[in-house]
Amino acid sequence: MKYTLIFFDQIDENLKQALQRDLLEMAPGLTIQAVRKRKTKLLIAIQHQKKKMQKPKRKKAIIEAEKEARVAMIHYEQKIMEKESLQRISEIEDQMHLARQKCHTDAEFYKLHQQAEVNKILFTPEYLELKKYDSLSLNTKVYFGNNIPQTFLGTESSKRYLAVTEDTVDQENV
Repeated sequence: MKYTLIFFDQIDENLKQALQRDLLEMAPGLTIQAVRKRKTKLLIAIQHQKKKMQKPKRKKAIIEAEKEARVAMIHYEQKIMEKESLQRISEIEDQMHLARQKCHTDAEFYKLHQQAEVNKILFTPEYLELKKYDSLSLNTKVYFGNNIPQTFLGTESSKRYLAVTEDTVDQENV
């Protein structure tokens, strides 16, 4: 028979009970009075020694796990701070771009506003009349009269005139 010993401090009782059962089958009437305890005390001492040795290992493992958890938390916080700083940089760049655009828009508005003020001062009725006469003097042909549209569009002579002028333009282009 195999017996599994789990606790060394209970080995005496377990051994006594197992031997008594076997004796009842093989030799009825015999009883076991006692079991030696010297080996049991040694085994208990070994088990206590192993437990004592496991406690520092367990504490060391707990300390190592806590250390790794702290390091992971620090890395996580660093990543968060990095993302926040990138976000702040992006916001600052956006504000700078917006400020530049606003400056350009304001400058363009100011320029157009000043140009409008200058045009109000410059384009007086006298100046416009002067410009009208200047442009008329640059034209090589000037037509005067009340029936100018009829002269070119309404009569047979105007049709012939247009045909002749077209022929002369075509000949000049050749």
